[in-house]
Amino acid sequence: MDTQLASLIERLAKPSLLPMRSAESRYLAGMETELVTCGPYRSRVLVYENHDPQAKSALLLHGWGGHPLMLSELRALLQAQGYRVYMPFLLGHDPQSSASCDFPGQCPLLLAMQARYGPFDSVVAHSAGGIIMAMAHWLGLKLDRVALLSAPASLPSLLQHALSHHQLGRQHLTLLDNYYQNRYAMPAALHTARPYTFSGARVLIMHGDQDLRINPADAGHIHTQVTDGQLQMIEGTGHLGILSHPRTQQALARFLRTHNTDHEKGNTYVGAY
Repeated sequence: MDTQLASLIERLAKPSLLPMRSAESRYLAGMETELVTCGPYRSRVLVYENHDPQAKSALLLHGWGGHPLMLSELRALLQAQGYRVYMPFLLGHDPQSSASCDFPGQCPLLLAMQARYGPFDSVVAHSAGGIIMAMAHWLGLKLDRVALLSAPASLPSLLQHALSHHQLGRQHLTLLDNYYQNRYAMPAALHTARPYTFSGARVLIMHGDQDLRINPADAGHIHTQVTDGQLQMIEGTGHLGILSHPRTQQALARFLRTHNTDHEKGNTYVGAY
């Protein structure tokens, strides 16, 4: 492999982690977490139980370079709605077990969580968490109701955003895409501009109109890919601001409220960025 390409792959697979606030670090240190193992990796999962045996479950995914506590306001909203909530560290993102792991390499984590906790009734994914979840769906992750916040429209789109962030030229995009195609046995559709084929799932797409990390136009591209989707542009907010914006909270509360989740669990089978 070309040394420049190898260096680029390594840079993309080892994210620069956003530091936790002091209060977040103290909170995490005092919380019991569960470990999920997949291959050589371990992920700490924050689990917020609901002791009602009929409670629905929700999976919350942070973005590249982020951490689960960034989604605390969304977690609180879901708990108030009666959900049991699971929040993992993406592989390579836990300060306790840092290791390089690229975008497609995250899929085994989501499949391992599904095997351990059962299918999730709802998934809320921010930024790169959205395309990672879409890739995992192709490989067996069952989906019923999905909320995408500031998500990239495709894997090539995510890679282009990452290249721009690292101030690298677009000429690397084809090489990177070919590398992922050769390394991972995934359907060719995942390397196209239309990977969000959530057959039978309801989808809410939200994006801040001032997002400087993921182009707001990506939200419209995702909307054209799904058959049962809602699109909401959040005015006056950016890539991280969408996580706490009041309109985000209101839209999610309407979309994910448990008494309006009319699909049975597991009825849908697969066909910082």
